[in-house]
Amino acid sequence: MDTQAIIEDYVNKVAAKLPRKLRNDVGLELRTLLTEQLGSAALDAGRLPDSEIAMDVLRRFGQPDEVAARYAPRGFQLIEPEYSPVFVKLATLCVAIQWAVSLPAVLTSRMTLGDWWLRWGFSAFSWVGFLVLWFGISSWIQRRFPTDTVSGIRPWTHWIFWVPFPREWRPGEPEAAEWRAGTNAAPLGAALTIFFIAPAWILGHLLPSGTDTSWALYDDHFQRRLLTPLIALMAVRLVLLAAAALNELRRARTEALRFGLWVCFVALLYWAVFGGRIFAHAITDALFKAWLLIFLLVNTIQILVWIRRVATRVRIQKTLG
Repeated sequence: MDTQAIIEDYVNKVAAKLPRKLRNDVGLELRTLLTEQLGSAALDAGRLPDSEIAMDVLRRFGQPDEVAARYAPRGFQLIEPEYSPVFVKLATLCVAIQWAVSLPAVLTSRMTLGDWWLRWGFSAFSWVGFLVLWFGISSWIQRRFPTDTVSGIRPWTHWIFWVPFPREWRPGEPEAAEWRAGTNAAPLGAALTIFFIAPAWILGHLLPSGTDTSWALYDDHFQRRLLTPLIALMAVRLVLLAAAALNELRRARTEALRFGLWVCFVALLYWAVFGGRIFAHAITDALFKAWLLIFLLVNTIQILVWIRRVATRVRIQKTLG
């Protein structure tokens, strides 16, 4: 990663934590200041600016959170933005575990779907409220009793409420980590796409002969109207993901297209959920839609995060050579 990209990424991280009206002005000021400091540090080191010198300059300048606070002190937030992905993953995991543990009672006919929803299904969302309270207390503790970033010593309250260690800023995060996770998930996406074409037929060949797989048959209306567009979108997105993973330049050029297809895919799934049955079997349809709503919630949050990240990029003329 060259010095221009490192400083650009740092400035965008700071800008993302500032009010919209301040972003470009602060971004221009920061880029100019950091460029001057980089040149001075390179002169002192007796060599041309490189990534090592740039990272040293930025470490001494401060964490993006700290720098943003100098320009616009941030008030109390129930869930700090940097911990939002962890919150979403934990909340989804807790709900999924409660559903997975309690749903066998429905599948074995010991409980009706309605009774399950009233007793276990809806109550699983109480985990979301619990986690909001937990993260809120953690945010307050982090501000009231900050971790010693030099020694790494944490107050006892941090261990009780799991207040995360402040992480050192690294260029390209979280975009690079998210992209690696996305590309690693591509094989699973390909397998799910194939399975989604005809689950009852595939299960009939995988399970012992004579096993009833009629519960995995699609509803006729869904199969005629929505299945083909969904499969096409899934396939095109996988092809674009593979092409972008092989070429970073192609990745940047297709970003808007991939995002547009992602939005279309999520919108089509919302239509499938609320537009009628997906599976012909009532219980299969209800359980699949419950899982699909969680999937859609996570993807909707990710889409909003992506939009926010693009909106907070500093759009000013580059000054680095």
